[in-house]
Amino acid sequence: MEEESHLNPLKPARKHHATNETFATDELMKNPSPKPQTRSSKCLVYILSRLVLQSIALLIFGLVVLRIKTPTLQLSAAAVEDLHYDPTSLNATVVAEVRLHNMNFGRFKFRGGNTTFLYEKATVGVTGIYDGRVGSREKREMNVSVKVMASTDRQQSENSMDFSRDVDSGLIKLRSLAELKGEVRVVKIINRHTTALMNCTMALNLTGQAIQDLLCQ
Repeated sequence: MEEESHLNPLKPARKHHATNETFATDELMKNPSPKPQTRSSKCLVYILSRLVLQSIALLIFGLVVLRIKTPTLQLSAAAVEDLHYDPTSLNATVVAEVRLHNMNFGRFKFRGGNTTFLYEKATVGVTGIYDGRVGSREKREMNVSVKVMASTDRQQSENSMDFSRDVDSGLIKLRSLAELKGEVRVVKIINRHTTALMNCTMALNLTGQAIQDLLCQ
């Protein structure tokens, strides 16, 4: 009997290609790589923030440091010496302390000037102030002495009666004016010419031989 040979067909090999691709996709979904666009956005925000902060700092620097203010000039104190008077004349020496205040972030260099004392509109005394300088955000005290002389002969005719009346009342009202022209220099790059002005009023108490009611604008 002839043996019949039976050939069993080979089963095709299982393909795992699709399974491997699915696994790789799952891993990418679990651990996604950083997106380049996200990094660029964060860098741009950082740069813009730095620019805004620098702009604010420069604005504050310009408004506070580079802003030039006019120095103030005032009489901080005054006293009277060698007072002599009668109904028609007055002679006295006024010793005063002039205060110059520089509020700027740079020195103020000034030229010499005069301090003038007035009765009504007439000049009754003048003294000088030497040139000098005052540092950044500093004050400088300067002593001045002026000889004040007034009389009915020296006053204008319309003021003669007022002067006699003021002498009788015991109070002589005076005004003191001064100006110091100079230059403010800030951070060695900004120079600006400015003038410090003084305008003060006071009353000379004849009986008390003192200065009172000192007021500066």
